[in-house]
Amino acid sequence: MWFILLFVSSTLSASEAKHLLRLCKIGKLFDVQNWIAAGNSICVPADLKTTPLKVALDTGFHSLVELLVRNERSQDLKNQALQQSVSLKRLDFIELLVSYGADISSVSFIEVLRVWDPAIIRYFLDHGADFIKDSPFAVAFGERIRTAISPWRECREKYSDVAAQLQEQADRALRHFCFKGDLKWVSLLMWAGADPRSSGPTSDDDEDLDQSEHSTALRAAAYCENFQILKRLKPDAKRDDVDTLLTHAARVRHADVVRYLLELGAKLNDKSNGGSTALEDCLESFRYGSFRWRSYLADYGSRSKASKYDVSKTRATVQLLLEQGALWRPDSADQFAGVRRGLYECEPDVTLELVERLVKYTACTLDTIHELLRTPAMKKHLIPVVRKFGLLGIDVRMAEQKAADERQKEVSRQWALRQLATRYNREEIYKEIWSEPIQHVARKYNLSDVGLAKVCRKLNIPRPGRGYWAVKAAGKPIPRRPPLPDLFT
Repeated sequence: MWFILLFVSSTLSASEAKHLLRLCKIGKLFDVQNWIAAGNSICVPADLKTTPLKVALDTGFHSLVELLVRNERSQDLKNQALQQSVSLKRLDFIELLVSYGADISSVSFIEVLRVWDPAIIRYFLDHGADFIKDSPFAVAFGERIRTAISPWRECREKYSDVAAQLQEQADRALRHFCFKGDLKWVSLLMWAGADPRSSGPTSDDDEDLDQSEHSTALRAAAYCENFQILKRLKPDAKRDDVDTLLTHAARVRHADVVRYLLELGAKLNDKSNGGSTALEDCLESFRYGSFRWRSYLADYGSRSKASKYDVSKTRATVQLLLEQGALWRPDSADQFAGVRRGLYECEPDVTLELVERLVKYTACTLDTIHELLRTPAMKKHLIPVVRKFGLLGIDVRMAEQKAADERQKEVSRQWALRQLATRYNREEIYKEIWSEPIQHVARKYNLSDVGLAKVCRKLNIPRPGRGYWAVKAAGKPIPRRPPLPDLFT
């Protein structure tokens, strides 16, 4: 007997193995049966990369599969055949292999779920498949395998000792689909019983993720642009922290989600100083809105700034928050710096529009605006829109520009004075207005007394003070006439 077992388990030569494999492939059941009865081995060389049992499974010949598995001594080959039967979705082969010793735990349960066959899934569950290790239901849900939903619900009801772990698998998938914005699967998992308020990783996260980085489905939905996702989770202002959800939504510039949370009753101006955390985070997000644009341009060697269109999501969310009465009350230099960093990466018109809106809605003080715009880098950045800021009454000129403007202003003033001096003789007007009242002198120049007074003021001609002629007419002492100063004094 020892000799026969040794012979049967020995490896065939290449030619013998190929002959046996050919018999299996063409379904020669009795020939294979006679081969085995004659004491021949069914162990083929590894370099052929197949086995008689694998070939029989591919042909789907049940009786041949049964013959081979009954005579197969290798546990590994039986287990491999079980995995192959699962991929072939052949429950009859699965049952046969298990009855002849194939280990059901050799097949990962997620691979079972991936066949989408309820009968096969239930067979593995009934025979002790591990549905906790590696969170197979969470993976299956993440891959949108609908046939995994009913087995998950049945297991949760049947196995109370691991119900919490099963629940977490569904909750994890729910968080995943909230991040992805998949309303269909969010609805399916909510129907199945997933909890939107439990905290943990998503299907894409590492199992060992630090708890501080865990999220809830509600928070994930706040980051999703489709507000219908959050609405499907049915947040409750009395039960849930909608104020924090509002901040998250504002940070990622999702205006529709912000509007929905405000309708639920989220507090807009939540800071102790009366400011809005949501608005602060949204203002800082200008740099996030322009980041993708900068990354795209970097591939082409461009350094262009983000336009209004490129940061349209941030602009729309800021507009909504301001319309609803959000107030900007930064309480640290870092907050100003965070907003500036984002605005530096945008075209100057973006900053101009932001300041216009802050002023329009009285969302902050002028001192706050001046603090935002005070740095040399910001003033340099805003050079193209200096005049437009001037129309708002805000001076964003750099010191050098101010000095240059003052010099230009003085040059223009002197040129205008010289032009005026060519039309009027300063010395003559000076003598005349000290000789008789200005009303009389003005007629000579076809001007009103007010018009001539303006000319005197521009040409730096001193005039008699009020009551001068009355005092002189009364014979009283009059002030000494001042000398005519230089035109540009």
